[in-house]
Amino acid sequence: MAGLVTFAEPTERLVRFVEETPPGAIVAAACARLRAGESPRAMLAAAGLAVSRSTELPPSHHGGPVHPVAGLQAVGGLAARLRGDSAMLPVVQSVALANKHVHAPEMGPGAMPEIAIGDLAGKPKRELLDGFAFELGRRRAAAAERRLLALLGAARPGEIMEALLAVALPRNALDDHYLLYPVYAFRALDDIGWEHAAALLRPPVRFLARHPMLEPPGGERGAIIQHGIDLYRDFATLEALVDDRDLARADRRFETGSDEDAAVDSLAAAIAALDLIADAPQLTADALAGGLSAMGACEAQSLAAARRYLRSDTGNPFDVHYHTGMAARRYLLRLPGLSRRARTLALLSWGQGYEVRHLDRTLRPSADSAAGAPGFSGGAQALLAAVADSIARQPEFDLTELAGSIADLKAPESVGETVALAAEYARRGHDTAPFLDLMAELVCRDDQSEMHAYKLQQAAFEEYAASREPFRRVHLVAAAKHAACVARLRPCTVHPRARAALAALAA
Repeated sequence: MAGLVTFAEPTERLVRFVEETPPGAIVAAACARLRAGESPRAMLAAAGLAVSRSTELPPSHHGGPVHPVAGLQAVGGLAARLRGDSAMLPVVQSVALANKHVHAPEMGPGAMPEIAIGDLAGKPKRELLDGFAFELGRRRAAAAERRLLALLGAARPGEIMEALLAVALPRNALDDHYLLYPVYAFRALDDIGWEHAAALLRPPVRFLARHPMLEPPGGERGAIIQHGIDLYRDFATLEALVDDRDLARADRRFETGSDEDAAVDSLAAAIAALDLIADAPQLTADALAGGLSAMGACEAQSLAAARRYLRSDTGNPFDVHYHTGMAARRYLLRLPGLSRRARTLALLSWGQGYEVRHLDRTLRPSADSAAGAPGFSGGAQALLAAVADSIARQPEFDLTELAGSIADLKAPESVGETVALAAEYARRGHDTAPFLDLMAELVCRDDQSEMHAYKLQQAAFEEYAASREPFRRVHLVAAAKHAACVARLRPCTVHPRARAALAALAA
């Protein structure tokens, strides 16, 4: 009989704390540990390991370890940017979410068995990689997990990712999380330590090894899903864009520079103006074939993502994959050991993602993202305060009373006011650091978006930093729009309890 996975101390003790603390006590208990000096990095690792070890993967991507693990990198990024008690809040949110999933009857308890790699020990790396890809392709999860464990001691992360992408990239059209979950699990390990890879990566491997759902429902959503099924089955067409034009050739330009300013803006504008985002791969492939660098194309798609999001009237707080999908691809483009072909396919596949395509139905006719608020008379501090006040005054929306799909939520006019103020702040060229810090602090009040709000803010921060002037400030405005949509969500229980617990502990 197989035993269950355990961790070396003190990690095991902290993982059990996340798993075993009653949900009603987890917020105060996590605050007490952080106030007493527990490492935020160790707490995040424990949250990720607990939800990976002790929950079951759901039939879809909601529940289990998918979103808690995919959000670890963003939570760590926000915690590093904030100060004082505010820096503890995203960590508490992560621990509370993991604990919630472990204790939810539809997700837990789960149990991760130990797996012995047996005769795979010492096998040549190439043989292990080929076997790993084969087992993933055959949907044999346990065999794929064994090979993963053997590979962790023999191969670079990029080489393992290459095998994962063979399954993840075609399925991106069915569900963006087939790509985002493993990529953000890798990013989490970069932050909390690759010594945790054996436990954190087994669920993403199982996620990819299962059979995808290929039965669309009726209605408009069914049509979007059917389009994704068609793209999934015709992934060879995307591969042909790369292969027929020789876009993965090693001597093609990779890094961008100021000489590409006009080309990057032109491609971003063309993609932002599309009626169907699934047409973006052709535009990007044309630009790459014409000599645009890989990183220039990545930046153009990222700018288009923000512009297109601002063109949308969506009020769905889960609509973040325009941004997180591009941050994931920027990571893959620079991941050592990943082939140029896999990087190029990852870049081109962004426009085919299910939740990226879903926003097509929400677009306004004009691509003009925000005109700003030129009549505002105050300076930078007053304008920043006005943005914060506008977000705080958003009309509340109780998710427990939602009738129908959250994807149908539209942003009220009050969100447009936030966007206009944020656009004015950006237009005037005020310091962006306090603006981004404010967005990070405000988003820590959210405990309803399954880490989507945290991932959006971190992705916007990263994409702003990686993009060139004068185009990059669109990421600030996109961050403000999403913060305003998230501010509407109720119930909101973790943040007030955490604030009260931290204040009591400081008294």
